[in-house]
Amino acid sequence: MSHLHWSERPFSLLSTPTKTDDVAESFYKSAVDMALIHNIFIRALNSIYNHAPLVSRSGTTKDKTDFLTFVRAWHETIHAHHTGEELFYFPALEAASGSPGLMSTNVAQHEAFHAGLDALHTYALNSLAAPSTFDSTELLGIIDSFAPALTAHLHDEIPTLIEMGRRFPSVDATKIDEEHAQKMLATVNKLIFVPLFLSNHDNEFEGGKWKGVFPPTPRIVTVLTKWALYWPYRGAWRFSACTFDQELKKEMLF
Repeated sequence: MSHLHWSERPFSLLSTPTKTDDVAESFYKSAVDMALIHNIFIRALNSIYNHAPLVSRSGTTKDKTDFLTFVRAWHETIHAHHTGEELFYFPALEAASGSPGLMSTNVAQHEAFHAGLDALHTYALNSLAAPSTFDSTELLGIIDSFAPALTAHLHDEIPTLIEMGRRFPSVDATKIDEEHAQKMLATVNKLIFVPLFLSNHDNEFEGGKWKGVFPPTPRIVTVLTKWALYWPYRGAWRFSACTFDQELKKEMLF
């Protein structure tokens, strides 16, 4: 078995789905994008999980503050992602397919880990107020309480989209995705969402076959993030799995 990068463990990344002729192209693209987005969340979560004991044991007050800010940013980003799905994305898919309740299983999966995510957010905020109290054992215990349900959901959503591509080939999933992205960007804190998103995507994933395809952002956005958007929380992005050029970091911070 090949050695896994620290951003690939303990929670496994998703493989992108294989294209088959019976799946509508727009849904296949949607499933690929969703798998790559979910991998961003998983890489960042793995970074949190692996750095936590090291920061707790050896980190300075600044290290702990930056790390806990990264934890908070991860929570706020994945919370925004799931809120956007429930408020717009899932209802839009159900309406376009004429299938009310089609995504109810996915919504129920969200409910299975929301309490754990909220507990993580509360712990991060409380520890930010008193960094010396940060205890990695408590943090990892919270993550362990919700990670199985969260990662199962992140994996399960991909075959759901593929199956929709078989059942509803006339639905324009690309249009729904674009409208969803616009609504998301209009509501999120871009100083957190965009840097976390771009600094936890690996351009060389699966041999680099998605490089230049994902993320679907203009080059100017990447440049702006690298030189401007990252600045307010620059210490936090030290804990990202990748650089702002979307290259995996070889070493952890400690």
